[in-house]
Amino acid sequence: MLLLGHIGLTTLASSLLYLSIIGGVIGVLLPDIIDKGLFVLGYAPCGKFIAHSIFFFPVAGAVSYIITRNKKFAVAVALGAFLHLLQDIHNDVPFLYPLKDYAFFETCDAVKISFSPYVIATEAIGGVLLIFIGVFHKQFESIRNAVWSRLKKIGIVRKW
Repeated sequence: MLLLGHIGLTTLASSLLYLSIIGGVIGVLLPDIIDKGLFVLGYAPCGKFIAHSIFFFPVAGAVSYIITRNKKFAVAVALGAFLHLLQDIHNDVPFLYPLKDYAFFETCDAVKISFSPYVIATEAIGGVLLIFIGVFHKQFESIRNAVWSRLKKIGIVRKW
């Protein structure tokens, strides 16, 4: 998945959960920033490496909490990093690295961008979500508040 898909879907999730949208966006971009940065610098065999592991998102959340002392921001960063992994599931992702070795590390010599139907669809959905949330922000907030109010009233959730 590319930029619009990652940011759009994470913005929606963060907003629906009353979390920091900025924290979610930072979290969703961190795995690519770290892993592709390490790859370009020659420290990683591939553009998906240590930050594309399931062990990364709790660490990202903990570090952001230590830095900011803001629980909602830290949860948003962790959620964004986790959503990044889910959104990249269609490609080779080293979910259990370093506990498990991955064969695709041997053949991954460049960062590849493929425009598969999945990537095109998620980019379009992400872009539409960003436009919708940006343009219809007040309506989106009222729908979100009404849904949470109803869920709270019937006892399924409580707002934190």
